[in-house]
This record gives sequence, structure tokens and C-alpha cells, in this order.
Amino acid sequence: MSEETTEAATVDETKAVAPAPDVPPVVVRRQSLATRMGVCDMRVGVGATAQLGEALRGVVGKPRRVLVVHSADVPADVVEEARRSLVDTGFAFHQLELAGGRASRNLDEATRAFEALASHGITADDAIVAVGDADLVSTLVFVASTWCAGTVLAAVPTTLDGMVDVTVTPRALDVAGADEMLLAKGVARLAVCDPANLPDAPDDPGTLMGRAVMVAGAVTAGETTFSELAVRADGIVAHDPDALVDEVLDITKGRCRVASSTALAVRQGLLLGMGFARAIGHCLDAAGPQDAPGEGRLLAEGLRIAARLAVARQEKDADALLGLVFAQDALLEKFGLAEVPCDLDADDVLAALRAEELSRSNRFMPALPLDYGRVRLTNVPDDLLHQHLKAWCKARRRLSRHQPPTA
Repeated sequence: MSEETTEAATVDETKAVAPAPDVPPVVVRRQSLATRMGVCDMRVGVGATAQLGEALRGVVGKPRRVLVVHSADVPADVVEEARRSLVDTGFAFHQLELAGGRASRNLDEATRAFEALASHGITADDAIVAVGDADLVSTLVFVASTWCAGTVLAAVPTTLDGMVDVTVTPRALDVAGADEMLLAKGVARLAVCDPANLPDAPDDPGTLMGRAVMVAGAVTAGETTFSELAVRADGIVAHDPDALVDEVLDITKGRCRVASSTALAVRQGLLLGMGFARAIGHCLDAAGPQDAPGEGRLLAEGLRIAARLAVARQEKDADALLGLVFAQDALLEKFGLAEVPCDLDADDVLAALRAEELSRSNRFMPALPLDYGRVRLTNVPDDLLHQHLKAWCKARRRLSRHQPPTA
């Protein structure tokens, strides 16, 4: 697309660390992500955490003070490896532990980080390192972009969504009465993505959300990107490091092109599925205590609804778009992003969707995939939208009735 201005170069780096004869050298691949909020030096590969200190010195110049902020659920050996790498490079190490998960993405946790920065004398010439999930990294993006008018942030994401999502689009913080509404213009100057730090559990919330972001990003980036993701899908599910590294680099590059486009219509592709996911989540919360499906599965449901609405909205191109619907469904299923069994009312979901969209814009126009690489905010008649939401609710209600009872 002519309006895209981002250039992302990928190179391989082999750092000799005098390994044993039967141990392969550490290979870390790099690419530069030029976003509208700044440039991120991204380094991806097994063993990348050990190179954190050298990489950060290349960003800040002379090593000074560094505050490492990590969530409580980060394994101690990951924090220790980051500490050794920073201290060996000459940084004066300070440490802060914050909450993990959604509990870390709010002003209270951001204030704790600000207080720690002040107590340790961190300035704009020093650095902050965030080690943790996507929510923690997003909070530190907000903190770093506002502390001393901008302090270098290095991110060491320990979840898949932290690697593929937050490196390009940091998440907004929650404030009282308004979720995900507070976002500063900032970006991690350095992202060290080590697949060895990812959890092994296939149903890990960060893993599922990362895979959902991959699918959404591939649909938005174009058919070639989507096809490459489909080819690597089996390797990603099997936790193959090579397939994972290749996809993390490619999907972040594709999403970065979309996020950095000079055309507003192209940048709107980042909203694909998000409004529907939030609306369904609000309705599930209002329905009472139940097993939370997680953000990844909610986003997957948003992608399914958006694709089917696009088919109905583009009647002339319905046959071509059906291929997108089926391919997307197959990929979501392969990634473990199963449909969410629930008993919701279509009127409630539509009301929640309208409230969600109008809280962020004066226009009520869901983002729909009109083709691979062409996601646009689209005016959908209320009767058509209600018809599809009613069909979705009926299908999920039927699914919930066939679920086996739980202890």
C-alpha cells in the first residue's frame, strides 16, 4: 500500500559465548519497528534475555541506573538472568514488584512505579526495564513515556501477547468507571522477546490472546501474511521455537505497517474484533459469576462475528469473503480459541456494543474485514446487526446446553 511508511529490517545476530562443542550458538534476530510513537529495536530468539544488558547499553549509551519492574508471577530465574545481564554491563540495578495481569494495568500500580522511580533517582538518562505480561508492559509504557518527559523503556515480555501485541499497540490503563481509556503516546525502545520465557500451558491466557492477535493482525495485514501464519500454525501450536520466532517477527512487522500508515482508514484495522470482544465481556460480567473465557477467546468471537457481518454487508463479494470466514474459523480452532458457550440476549449484546463504541467515538461503525488487508469502519444497519447477534446468541446458547457438567 502506497500510504504505508514503515520500514522494518530483520537481521540475524550470533553472539559467541564459548559454548560446548555440542551446544549451538545463541542466534537472536533483530528488526526495527518504526511506529507513530517511536522506534522499537526488537530482538527475538531463544537466549535473548542474556543479551539484555548489551542491547540496552546500545540504546542509552553509558550505563547508569536501571529500575527493573516485574510482576509477582514472573519466574525468579528470569528476573535473575535479566539482573545478571544488566549488572555485568555496568548498570546500577534497582527492583520493583507489581501485580500481574489486569490488576497491574491501572493508575494505582502506575503510581507505585512513579514512587519507585523517584526514590531511586531515575532520570531521563537512565532506563526502565519491564519484565512480565502484556498488562504490566503496557503500564510501564505509560509510566516511561511520562516520567521526565520520556525515559527509555526496555520490555522483556513473558507472554505471547506481550510480544505480538504490546510491542506495537500498548494497552490503555483502567480508571474508575472507565476501562481501557487512559493511553499515553509511548513505545518500548527495546523489546527482548525470548521464547524460553513463555509458559508451556496451551490454555495460558497470554498465549491464547497472542494467537488471537496473530489472526486479527494477519487478516488486517493481507492475504500473504495470513497464508504464512496458516503455514506456521502447527509449529506454533507445537511450541516450535523457529516457527514462533518467524511469526513474531512477521506479525509485528505487518501490524506495525498498519499502525504507522498515514491513512486513518488503514490504521482502523487495529480495531478488528475489539468492540465485539469488549461488549461480550461486559455482558458475561453482568450475567453473574461463571468461568471467564479470557480475552483471547473473546477476541476470537469478535473476529467471527465481524467476518460474518462483512459477508452480509458485501453481498456482491459474498463468495470471496466466505473463504476468509472459513479460513479464519479453521485457524482460530487450531489455535485453541474455541467458541464461548454462554446464554446471552442479543438486545443486551447490541446495547453493550453501542455503549462500548460510543464511549470511544461519536460514530457507531464496527470494524469489518471487507477483504484480506482491507479492514474498515463500516456502517451496519441495526436490523442486520441485531439479526447476526441474535443468531450468534442462539448458537452459543445451544453450545452451552451441550457442555458437560463440571464438578
